This record gives sequence, structure tokens and C-alpha cells, in this order.
Amino acid sequence: MKNSKTYLATLFVILFSITSVSELYAQRNVSYQDLAMRQQQQQASFDYLTLPGNDDNSAVQFVVIFHVPYSSLPFKKNRDRSSENEYFSSMDLMLEVFKAKEANMGKGNENISVEGLEPAGRAFWADTAYAKDYESSQSGEKFLSGFIKVNLKPGSYNYVLQMKRGEQTDSRISRTQKINIKSYSEKKTGNVLVSPTLTDKSESSRFILNTTGNTVEYAKDFYAIAYLPQYQEDETYTLDIIKLSALQEDTTKQNNVFSKKLTGENIKTDVRPQLLHTEAKPYLNLNETNNGYTYAIIDVPNSKFENSLYQLTIKNSAGDIVVRDNFRSQWKDMPTSLLNLEISIEMLRFIANKETIRKINSGTPAEREKRFRSFWKERDPTPNTEFNELMAEYYQRIDYTYKNFTTENTIGYNSDRGEVYIKFGSPEDINRKFPKDGPTTEIWTYPDRQFIFEATTGFGDFKLVSNQSR
Repeated sequence: MKNSKTYLATLFVILFSITSVSELYAQRNVSYQDLAMRQQQQQASFDYLTLPGNDDNSAVQFVVIFHVPYSSLPFKKNRDRSSENEYFSSMDLMLEVFKAKEANMGKGNENISVEGLEPAGRAFWADTAYAKDYESSQSGEKFLSGFIKVNLKPGSYNYVLQMKRGEQTDSRISRTQKINIKSYSEKKTGNVLVSPTLTDKSESSRFILNTTGNTVEYAKDFYAIAYLPQYQEDETYTLDIIKLSALQEDTTKQNNVFSKKLTGENIKTDVRPQLLHTEAKPYLNLNETNNGYTYAIIDVPNSKFENSLYQLTIKNSAGDIVVRDNFRSQWKDMPTSLLNLEISIEMLRFIANKETIRKINSGTPAEREKRFRSFWKERDPTPNTEFNELMAEYYQRIDYTYKNFTTENTIGYNSDRGEVYIKFGSPEDINRKFPKDGPTTEIWTYPDRQFIFEATTGFGDFKLVSNQSR
């Protein structure tokens, strides 16, 4: 990150004078503050998938994988004084599956009722989260994770998921959903599971499953586990990854970003996945059996792909698609501004003039995105990689100013301290003085210059009063 800071400081000193005041832009339909609030609201995630049954070839495991952050759980004080954990919160889940009526399968999910339907399966899960202090109880980095599953025969079903948190008397019930279960031996198109890690063992391969479905972390490679139906050993299989246009829910194919012919090293035959749980994460073991299925295990070079939506397909030599599924590359700790293209472009105001921003911000959403990417590509310190350290550093600085310099009167990035921080980064030294006969001052020292700020109110507002070269 040191290199990116050097690039930023050089770029800003050449293009702009620090004495200028940040220009305010007109309010957009979505503001930075809106995005920041949404980002802070950690949400529970649930993913639904199917796996072959443990023994019976006609049975299918219907699985719900969940990931619930502590920040969305209602914690209360622990009365057990001998415990090192000051807070706790319980959570219960129940999955109920019903045999569907033919009329239900033609309706939208919001119109389905399970009243009078024959039960087909039920599964329960319960656990308790413990936190040593209040700060830990509000963490977005700690989770309750796991899975529940039911075994189903091929057919049409409706299902509901109920969740009870803490001491709630009523459970939260999901909308009734519908699903068609097909036997794995009869499937014509296989599905894909994704895993950030693969551990090779003598008897099996262990895959930590994503608890956010087929959403993968931007700029990080991952493994795809693809079920190959009706696999033929003498057949040739080719993997293609195609970038899709995700703007305005348009999933039009754009271009092929990766192709590979699968070899024997990618194929595991006679496998029956075993779903287990350890270290608070669900994982799969691909155990070899005498009566299993065939899976392709693919190392996907996602570090070379843009932050976008993709389709993964596997075709046989005749060109028939035997596997098709989508995945989304998502920047886990994406700076807030980058969650919205309008805000991303608007926030360029600290390093680009009005005319440059006007040009970037004209045309269709696809044209605007292309110009925005081009703007940063020209300033990428590592052009041979997909991740742009300079862009990340710039927008992370904006987030820092919002969190640390926002007051009742001014949003952090609109303050004088915020503008200096965005353009020059963290100072080598900050010295705050409290003179008896004057306002509080802050002195920010950089290798080649020094900035002096004076407090204007008693609520953390400061104005720039001096900018001196050293």
C-alpha cells in the first residue's frame, strides 16, 4: 500500500492546489450516506442447494446453509458470573418442506399457502452465540454459521424457513418457496458450488462452502465444484467463463474471459459428497464410493477478472452444455462510494475537474462505467493485475474521512481535514495544541509540507489556516 500512497500524493500535487475548497455536488437519488447506512447493516445470508443422497440414488439432500453475523442478533447480559462471556444470544431455525399441489407450482411465491399440504420433511437447528463484551456482540466479523437439511424424493415441493432469535416469542417466517427436486442420475445439466479453499487429503478433498451462495470474493481465486451428469470417460470437456452484463438486471453475454480443456486431474469419479461442519463453517468431503457421481474440480483464476457477474459452463465435444451456473465476483470490503456508479463518479471531484467528470458521467450506464474504468486504468500502478491499488486507496480515504471527521455541521469528506487526508493520506505526525488565548489547533506533518487547522466550534469542526512547504 505504500506504493499507492506515493502515486496518490504525486498525482494530487501535480493536478491540484490544496488551498481550493471542495465543490459541492447536487444531491443524487442515492447519497453516500444512504450507501454507508446500508453497508453498516450486516444481514444474515441463507443459501439453498441440493446434493446427492447419502445412500439411496433416488434421494436428494435439500440443504439450507446460513451465515448470521453477531450484529444482527439480540444479545442480553449473561447472569452466569463465572463465565468469561458477558453477553449471549440464542438462535433457532426450522425448515419445513411440503409436497406441492400442482396449482401451487404455477403461482408466484407470494401467493403460495402451505395450509393442508402433506409434510415431506422437517429439520431443526439451535445454537447460542457468546460475546465477551458489548463490542464483540455488535461485531460484523463474528457469526453463527451452519446448515440444516432434509432428504427428499424427486418431485415438486413447497418449503418455509422459520428463524427465532433471542427471547422472541414469534418466529420470523420466510415466504413460501417452491422447488423441483430431480434425481442426480437423471439430471441433464449440472450445478456448481464454489469454495474459497481446497484441502487435499489422502482419502478425500475438503471444500469450505461459501455461505453467501455463488458470490465469490473479488480479486481472489476460488474453486468450482461442478457436477458432471452422465459423464463419459472418453469424452472431451471444455470449461468457459463468460462475463455477463449486470446493469439493470440485463444478463446479456459479453465476452469469454477464460477457457480451459478439462483433464483427468480435474475429474473425480465415483464421489458422494458428505456435508459436515467444523470451525463454525460448513464444508464438503468428496468421498470416493463404489456407487457415486462425477465432479469436476476447477481452480478459477478470479484474481484476473473484473468485479462483475459471470456464467460458468462446461461443454462436451459435441458442444452440448452439461454444466451451467452463474457466479458473482464481489469486493468484500468495497469502499462505500464504489457501491454506486453515480457516487463513484461524483467523488472524483477531489482529483478531477468539472469537465472531466461531466464527460465520464454522460451517456448510458454502460458507457459511463466504461469511462470510469478507463479513468482509473490510466492511473493503475499495477496495470498487469485486475485490482487497482490506487483506486482502492483513494476511495478508502474517503471512507476514513466520513467515519473520523464527520460532525453535526459537516460531512467528513467535505471538511478541510477531510480534503487534505483524501489528497495526501495519513500524516506522519498529528500534533494537537490547546492555547489558553486561542482556538485548538491541529498540525499535520508530511515529509514535504505541513498543514495547520484551527477549531471553529466545540464539536470537532476545523478549518485550514496554513499550508506550508518544508
